Amino acid sequence: MTDEIKAAVEELKAAFPGHGVSTEDGPNGGAFVKVSDLDFGPTLIPKENWIGFTIPAGYPFADVYPHFTPLGLRRVDGRELGEGLTGQVPWNDITCNQISRRTNGWNPSVDTAATKLVKVLQWLRTR
Repeated sequence: MTDEIKAAVEELKAAFPGHGVSTEDGPNGGAFVKVSDLDFGPTLIPKENWIGFTIPAGYPFADVYPHFTPLGLRRVDGRELGEGLTGQVPWNDITCNQISRRTNGWNPSVDTAATKLVKVLQWLRTR
């Protein structure tokens, strides 16, 4: 992992205290990251689970995209998960749901892996 990615992992740990943050070396100096025990809100089952993503080697100048949850995520009301969520997508040797929330105009002076995860969680809780 590059120094920038190591710093991003430390920022994630600080932004999500009490949540497990696990990493594996990714391609070309990037990292595969999982943040555990996240609250998905009252509209989704399971209510808590992990979100994973790859911090790309080009970070902090590259968007952290897409994000992933374990398969089995569903809405409490039985409706489809809807736009931006795709099932049966491979990520880091497992099959997941993919969360497609690209940041247009990624700006490394304000956008980080941690702020992106906060935005993804906020969006997911509105599903």
